[in-house]
Amino acid sequence: MVSLPRLDEVGGHPRPCGLGVTYAEEEYHALADEQELTWPAEGERAARRYQVRARGCDRASAATAFLLGESEQDVREAHADHQHAARVLMPYVRRGPGEKLRYWLCWPLLWFGDTAGVWSAAVIHGEIVYIAFGQAFAAGLAAVCAGLVGSELKDLRMARARRRDAESLSEDELRYRRLFTGTDEGVGIVKLIGLLSLTVVALLAVGIFALRSGIEGSLSGLTFGLFAAATAIGSGLLGYSASDEVADLLSALAKHARRAEKRHLKFASASPPKLQAEAEEAARSILAEYQLRGQAAGKRVESLGWRIQRRNAQVLGHGYPAGEPGGIIVRRPHRGGLA
Repeated sequence: MVSLPRLDEVGGHPRPCGLGVTYAEEEYHALADEQELTWPAEGERAARRYQVRARGCDRASAATAFLLGESEQDVREAHADHQHAARVLMPYVRRGPGEKLRYWLCWPLLWFGDTAGVWSAAVIHGEIVYIAFGQAFAAGLAAVCAGLVGSELKDLRMARARRRDAESLSEDELRYRRLFTGTDEGVGIVKLIGLLSLTVVALLAVGIFALRSGIEGSLSGLTFGLFAAATAIGSGLLGYSASDEVADLLSALAKHARRAEKRHLKFASASPPKLQAEAEEAARSILAEYQLRGQAAGKRVESLGWRIQRRNAQVLGHGYPAGEPGGIIVRRPHRGGLA
């Protein structure tokens, strides 16, 4: 509870006009100034390790920011390319949804089936298991690869269906000119590849026939030889049904966009910028806290100066004369330019 001392006479005594600033007031002025300097200094000391950590990340953060900007541009361009290609080329897509997945599911099964037939025959014939597996693995792979010519035949047929004069292409279609103005220069190569694929099929069929017939008879050899040929032919049909050059281009552009996104997110979540931001925010918060604590401590010391005047009313009076704007301490300008 705050109360003014009781005097013998009723009434308050103003501060004497001829009395300047007392030594006690000067002392508390200096103590208040000290608090407003000491606390920010303590804040600087407490924030120093975070400031050092933030400055240590400057170079790495700058490099990451540069790469992040470049990757952002890559993401924009990748999405723009994919969207443009999808808008222009989607009418020329002939592969249905899920057909590519069916291809990648069936192709290994054909490979495994042909490998198993050759492997079992070689083991029964007395070959070492591991050596037999290597030979069977290669033979099965050759059988299914012989069917890859089917995709070349499909691409050649679809290119002929899309063929148009260069003058009739729109400005957007000119970006994919090779899909519309292809020539028949590669027909001879495709025929050669087809002939080689048929040769591979014939060699596999004859080889498996010879291997099986020597163990289980000619009928069994013929059966497994035909199985091997059917596997290669099935691989060709599978490749023919799943092949679509336009769909593959759109898929490649979509994958490129997804890779660009992943790379951008990787740069965005890099450690140096994150650590620098955390350290800078911690340093800022500590400095702000200690700055406010210093101001509060200065106010506290000023209030002690006022208490001295209140407890020494016989010397300094009970208050200021009427019309006086304020006391010495109140009029003292604070740090930062505030009165």
